[in-house]
Amino acid sequence: MSKRTKSFLAIAIFLGGFVSSGYAQGSQDLDNQKWRVQGNWWFSQPSGFFGAKGSNNYFDINRDFGFGSYSTFSGKIDYRFGRKHHLLFGITPVSSSRTVTLNRTIDFQGQEFVLGAMVSANLKSLNFSPGYQYDIIRRNHGFLGLEVDANLLDTEATLTLAGSVNGQGGGVSASKSFLAPLPTLGPTFRWYPLRNSNRLSLDGAVTGMYFFGYGNFVAARASVGWGLTDHLALRGGYQLGSRLSIHGSSSEIAIRRTQKGPTAGIEYSWGKRVQ
Repeated sequence: MSKRTKSFLAIAIFLGGFVSSGYAQGSQDLDNQKWRVQGNWWFSQPSGFFGAKGSNNYFDINRDFGFGSYSTFSGKIDYRFGRKHHLLFGITPVSSSRTVTLNRTIDFQGQEFVLGAMVSANLKSLNFSPGYQYDIIRRNHGFLGLEVDANLLDTEATLTLAGSVNGQGGGVSASKSFLAPLPTLGPTFRWYPLRNSNRLSLDGAVTGMYFFGYGNFVAARASVGWGLTDHLALRGGYQLGSRLSIHGSSSEIAIRRTQKGPTAGIEYSWGKRVQ
């Protein structure tokens, strides 16, 4: 059995259990909030490259500059304005820099950074993602829905000469940026596995879009929550904050960047809806 077949089978079993278990629960709606706000600490692990790979006109985030993991945050607001309807807003900012001595010559955006030069690389990414969610299946113990997001993505990579082999530095800089709205859609769910209790919850989402040969964008998350009160919960999980691949008019990839890592945070819900 192939890995893809196993994945589809696991999803089918989960959905079957999700739907059938809804009829075994009591009448109490365990997910009846009107507002939900979530903030996560995120231990991001970046990878990828900027520029036309296959030539010197690119740099690799890890191989050339040794970017390691670093802390950032992500946040999300969920306004449930109808029984099955949600308005969403998410934010994921990422910024990090590294200064290294180059072990190869890099020609990036028309500027040459020679072997042995000290070069600073600065990566910035800011993603605002307003969206809408429709709960296709809603039961007392959770929901299974479809999420549609408009990812307003601003990504930039800058190389700056900090010092050269002849002792001179500064004044040389090159950058590449990408700014565009990227629509994505995909499934989302939340499940309360304990009978008549919202103390334990599981949730997740996968959204993405293929841009007809010019690239693709994927975002995903999964977490486990433990309720401290009826309104406040701790959450921990894993987040693929974004996987972006952008092509030019040729087959050369101009940007490929992935941000992923474990998360930990808090969630606060309030404002019961009348069903």
